[in-house]
Amino acid sequence: MPSTIKLRIVEARDLPVMDRKSGLTDAYVSMSFGEHTDKTPICRKTLHPKWDHLFRVDVPEDTVLQDEPIRLTILDKDIYSSDNTIGVVILDLNCLLVVAMELKGWYPIFDTLRGVRGFLYVHVQLQFFGDVNPFKSSAAGVVCTLS
Repeated sequence: MPSTIKLRIVEARDLPVMDRKSGLTDAYVSMSFGEHTDKTPICRKTLHPKWDHLFRVDVPEDTVLQDEPIRLTILDKDIYSSDNTIGVVILDLNCLLVVAMELKGWYPIFDTLRGVRGFLYVHVQLQFFGDVNPFKSSAAGVVCTLS
């Protein structure tokens, strides 16, 4: 069944210092889900960035939700060189299909060499197209017919 994923990247905390000169980080989040990629704006010179950025991804079939996790890569923007990866958060979407259609909370930002490098607060909602009914709150018993 077709659905929409609403992914809100709220904020991060306890990020490592990535710029020795300022002692801070210019952080942003790159999101990938299947073929879909997008990124947040850059939060400059902070170790506790706040984005409150919403991504919307339309999913044609719910089997994709079972097979594909959302990959969130937290990066530090560099002007003169390539951006540095701070770490990654992988969100498995299977629980959205089984338990609840919403996930929210702090997730560890993980780097394979350095371990946990901060925390990312995200809010994920899943809405099936069949759940959206513009006439849901209409009067009971009223039937509309077209002739």
